[in-house]
Amino acid sequence: MSLLALHDLTVTLQTPSGILYAVNKVALQLEPGRTVALVGESGSGKSMTARAIMGLLPPGGTIESGSIMLEGRELTTLPETERRPLRGNRIAMIFQEPMTSLNPVLRIGDQVMEPLLLHRRLDKQQARLQAIDLLRQVGVASPEQRISDYPHQLSGGQRQRVMIAMALACDPEILIADEPTTALDVTIQAQILELIDQLRRDKGLALLLITHDLGIVAQRADQVHVMYAGRIVESGPAQALLTRPLHPYTKGLLASLPENSLPGQPLVTIPGHPPRLTGLPTGCPFSDRCPDAKSICEEQMPADYRLSPGRTVSCWNYLL
Repeated sequence: MSLLALHDLTVTLQTPSGILYAVNKVALQLEPGRTVALVGESGSGKSMTARAIMGLLPPGGTIESGSIMLEGRELTTLPETERRPLRGNRIAMIFQEPMTSLNPVLRIGDQVMEPLLLHRRLDKQQARLQAIDLLRQVGVASPEQRISDYPHQLSGGQRQRVMIAMALACDPEILIADEPTTALDVTIQAQILELIDQLRRDKGLALLLITHDLGIVAQRADQVHVMYAGRIVESGPAQALLTRPLHPYTKGLLASLPENSLPGQPLVTIPGHPPRLTGLPTGCPFSDRCPDAKSICEEQMPADYRLSPGRTVSCWNYLL
């Protein structure tokens, strides 16, 4: 049994333009010690999938159907009083943009101590000592002094380390990292990713890595799910998917990488734009951008075609 399993998860948002299908029949599994990457353009549904797992959907967000199973326990029907203790204790999340995720008027120490006081029931002195140790574990320099600082007094990389310390405060089994290196320079990005990977190995965490950077996926992920317009269009072991992509969208993403462009030639791009999620076509949502589209692609949604365990693609080219 997987530690966490999503099956046909569908999340809708009520908007002024109508109902938006942010996540559409998504299925994935997380296992201890392994990294699963969720890849796709902005707006493809990656972060909303993470928020559904955490039980932190925005106002107007609803889990329309499907299931989220934590070791066989259904989370979608749990009342908030039972869901809240799972956040931080068993499932934790590193959010995008630490400067906006951290409270600017609270000291770093107070924010790292909060889950320890709430979930672990430590007294303030114990929580302070534990917070200093956590900051030290994630590489924050001089944690005894930094614990009294405010977020604006730290660099971007140090703020991200604080976010990781907060996520790990209660020793969760599952860690969701949502674009954990956004707005960081390349050197700091590598340090943060290596830190997260080292923590995964040391603690046996199940890691869900959300990113649009295929270079990160190639280096860090065991399994990859490619999302487009709220759906997973291709899944597979990282090396197999990146070296032998099947879905035209995955092929387009890989072709658009700068290192795959010919010297002196313009960068390759995927023509067109993703569809509006309030007015999805009846067929494949990628059909109007796809170089291999057939008439059936515009008329019917393709089913998942399974090539081998863990290797699937949702495309009519493999079904006809």
